[in-house]
Amino acid sequence: MAVKGDWIGAAADDVEARVARDLKAGLRKPDDPIVCASGISPSGPIHLGNLRELMTTHMVAEELHRRGHPVDHIHSWDDYDRFRKVPQDVVPESFVEHIGKPLSHIPDPEGELPSYADRFIGPLQEAAEALGVRCRWVRQSEMYPAGAYRQQIHTALTRRHEIFDILSRYQTEKLQTVSVEERRAAFWPIKVYSPATGTDDTEVLHHDTTTGEVTYRCPELGEARFNVLEDEQLHCKLVWKVDWPMRWQFERVVFEPGGMDHGAPGSSYTVGTSLAPQLFEWEAPQFVQYAFVGMAGRTKMSGSLGGGATPKFALRFVEPAILRWMYLRRAARKAFDIDFGANIWRTYDEFDRQVAKAGTDKQSPLEALTLARSTATSVGPVPVPARPMSFRLMSTAADMTDGNVEQVLRIVADHIDGDVDTAVLAEELEPRLGCALGWAEHCLPEDERLSVRDAFSQPTWEALSDEVRQAVGQLTRAMADDWSLPGLTTQVYGAPKLVRGLPIDTAPTPELKAFQRSFFAGVYQLVLGADTGPRLPTLLLSLGRQRVEKLLTPG
Repeated sequence: MAVKGDWIGAAADDVEARVARDLKAGLRKPDDPIVCASGISPSGPIHLGNLRELMTTHMVAEELHRRGHPVDHIHSWDDYDRFRKVPQDVVPESFVEHIGKPLSHIPDPEGELPSYADRFIGPLQEAAEALGVRCRWVRQSEMYPAGAYRQQIHTALTRRHEIFDILSRYQTEKLQTVSVEERRAAFWPIKVYSPATGTDDTEVLHHDTTTGEVTYRCPELGEARFNVLEDEQLHCKLVWKVDWPMRWQFERVVFEPGGMDHGAPGSSYTVGTSLAPQLFEWEAPQFVQYAFVGMAGRTKMSGSLGGGATPKFALRFVEPAILRWMYLRRAARKAFDIDFGANIWRTYDEFDRQVAKAGTDKQSPLEALTLARSTATSVGPVPVPARPMSFRLMSTAADMTDGNVEQVLRIVADHIDGDVDTAVLAEELEPRLGCALGWAEHCLPEDERLSVRDAFSQPTWEALSDEVRQAVGQLTRAMADDWSLPGLTTQVYGAPKLVRGLPIDTAPTPELKAFQRSFFAGVYQLVLGADTGPRLPTLLLSLGRQRVEKLLTPG
């Protein structure tokens, strides 16, 4: 039974219907794997928006696998695409000399890897592994030169005018400066990379539809030739709007998503729906459009991290299961931002509430399905903490202790009932502990970092009301009797009550709550020089009794 609001299940339903049609038409066998495809051009740092391409395919492939189908998730690296422009802050301007070359034929800017493309492929594949995304990685820089598509290229060249006629349906004629007849005669569906220059600064002149020989002109070689059907190595590539539907047929793809630009009228998917059946005898795959994913939040953003809003960057601060959950919980067509500022606390809190609801009547069927998909895949569980403590607590503790892991663990242990072995606790808190430490170090805005006073502030003390000063004195005296998190919690909330002659277990009235807020602000001012801060008991515990007494006691 379908779960209401489950867009992943709905997409899988469409794929199953397509598979049933193909079976009936004799286009597949019952045990053929269902091919789901994704693809990214490694032309620069691969960001969180690109990750939606991979994740959307992964989600649908996983659902089909859950339903008992054999599935093959193919991810194409379009590293045989041309280098179009020099991305700012990624490579030096001198890389302009490589414009027009395949991405796989450009040197790594750091001089460490085989190519420019490898610089961006590796981090995404590492992130995919951490996220539990398993797929078959295919590099077009290997497929095209090896001649994998030679027959399809020959077909496209032979039927180039048919291709032009389809493409021209989606062109705005009044924007063209050359007549349709001239454009049709000059159109070729491939770009040739010159063996001499390495670039696609070439012009196709002729294709022999019988032998497969292609004649082209190169600025250095003049007229040159290669045979698309016979040469062992090819140095040409189909243009994108032909390349994509060609691969649908070659890989027998039945599902592939695309960004809003790919699904717009006249775009590559629209054109492909006509080209694929007419040229390659293959129906366009089931298609899901996905929207933009960005990065939000005012953060420090340490320059040493590099790469901007990439999946590898995100995984330094967001647990893999939570990052999966962010993509799973929203329909693919809905844009969203991942907040790396202080609002990251809310994301963790919200996820923890979902975990707490698991198995109860408070959890909706869609929430249960989303959580299950977030924390496990067909190949196993996605890493989550064995003891999911508050991210807010751990990141605040990391800030208060300048990232001292031992002190962070001590603070966390004080929030747990019973004795805790901190070495065991450190293991139980991962991967959240590492995310919290990393976030406090790299993402916490400088003006939101804790700045504890060096000494008692007499002017601040004198600015407090008499009643607040009395409550501060009450707290300072009580700390000597019980320096523990439960004890400090009782004392912090009880000091205002005791000053007013009320029992410590008195239920707070609106008037008492107002006084408590004034008292809290007074303590924060004496300790931090600010009106607010981390939860007071945790803050005081992290600073140590002697230091707190020094800051709260007049000299």
